[in-house]
Amino acid sequence: MPITFVVSTGRSGSTMLSKILQLHPDVLSLSEFFVALQRAPFRWELPEEPLDGARLWELMTGPDRISDAMILGGLKNDEMLYNYDSGRFSPATGIPNIMHSTLPVLTDDPDALYAQLEPVVPTWPVRPAAEQIAYLFEFLAGLLGRRVIVERSGTSLALVDQLVEQYPGARFVHMYRDGVDCTLSMLRHPLFRFAGLHALLADEAGLTSDATVQEVADALPDKAPGLILPPFDAEKFMAYDIPPELYARTWAFLVANGIEALSKLPGDSWTQLSFEALLANPDAELTRLAAFLGVEPSPDWLKAAAAMIDPVRTGASATIDPELLAELRAACARGDKALATRPPAS
Repeated sequence: MPITFVVSTGRSGSTMLSKILQLHPDVLSLSEFFVALQRAPFRWELPEEPLDGARLWELMTGPDRISDAMILGGLKNDEMLYNYDSGRFSPATGIPNIMHSTLPVLTDDPDALYAQLEPVVPTWPVRPAAEQIAYLFEFLAGLLGRRVIVERSGTSLALVDQLVEQYPGARFVHMYRDGVDCTLSMLRHPLFRFAGLHALLADEAGLTSDATVQEVADALPDKAPGLILPPFDAEKFMAYDIPPELYARTWAFLVANGIEALSKLPGDSWTQLSFEALLANPDAELTRLAAFLGVEPSPDWLKAAAAMIDPVRTGASATIDPELLAELRAACARGDKALATRPPAS
């Protein structure tokens, strides 16, 4: 069963797209699956060694103490969709990573779907990692009666080279958003703030970006607690001054490198989707996307999708200081140039 990956910098509207695609009766819309395999601070590495089902299940369901602590500290983000107050799992004892976003997008009862997978996945034999993950995707598609698989993880432009290598024949949708608007959204988002704080504090401590949270905390015992070391101090965490240029440069790097990698693929195996275009003209953009995915853009689906789209979610860049805007536009220039080389198909 073919797989399409929606890749982005994050904060590009791709979470909304995951929810829209799951409304389509033919599409299995996997949200943040590859994020679920990471642990903060994210390494953005796909498994390479062969996996048996037990190891895959461990990767999928092991809790992330940073995510759990963020929820407990009042820093839940909008991709965290699990019912933390009444579900089977609690952040106080550990939430399986696929329960934050992946399973809640697929079903209104993620606990029941988890219970279906729990006795089955760990019994699977050893397979190459990409093959084992693809088998899981197909198993879920069979359970839920879907014939087209789409996986979407925020910041997955960082994984494009690995995805291309491990999933030959996969197709890609690059979803993007205005670089400055994206930067401002990253600046407000708890997980992106955590990544930015980790990078800033590691640099202040004279450590590399690969340093663990504990290593940074040990180097800065008076500063790290509450910022990158749980328990989090939400007010301190959200108020800490992070230069927005950090996110603008990240956006430009991910977009430029991602498009360079995608441009090596056959032209018909990837496309681009603008967040702004989707909000302005959802029927046209979703009809084009449906054709790329090989599904029918039924009127009922388009109507349901339109109800999820808020057309005023653009233009934050117009509200900031002109001098800062100019600085951020300059920091985004490399990404903007890359986008201009491959505009969305008409």
